[in-house]
Amino acid sequence: MEHTQGRGGQAEVWVDDDLLTVCDGVSDGQRPCPPGELAAVRFRYVTEAPVPLAETIGENARRRKALEPVGNWAYIGLGQVVSLMPVVIDFGLMRMEDAGWATDESLIGKFVRVDIDRLEIERCPANWEAP
Repeated sequence: MEHTQGRGGQAEVWVDDDLLTVCDGVSDGQRPCPPGELAAVRFRYVTEAPVPLAETIGENARRRKALEPVGNWAYIGLGQVVSLMPVVIDFGLMRMEDAGWATDESLIGKFVRVDIDRLEIERCPANWEAP
């Protein structure tokens, strides 16, 4: 954690060499998380207008893996579908589960685009396994 405005506020976190702006879900309600390395956290994203992944395949024709900032904690996610049930997308910098549900195995390996309205960081549940 580089900096935070407290739980539910804007925070800046380093992932490798990239400084990301995210919604803080790790600070407790009393005080902001201090700067430093975070353990047992994960990233997830919120999309206000979800689009089926099959419809986004043509929107990543260059087969890129990236999180491109578009303002505050919003990003354009460009990545590759690596698994189903749950759907996991590899954005290069990290892998995240998609809130949508898909069973079409032809999606595996396809490159997609996801409009991320809010990138969040949160504590991992005790039984959570990284995607």
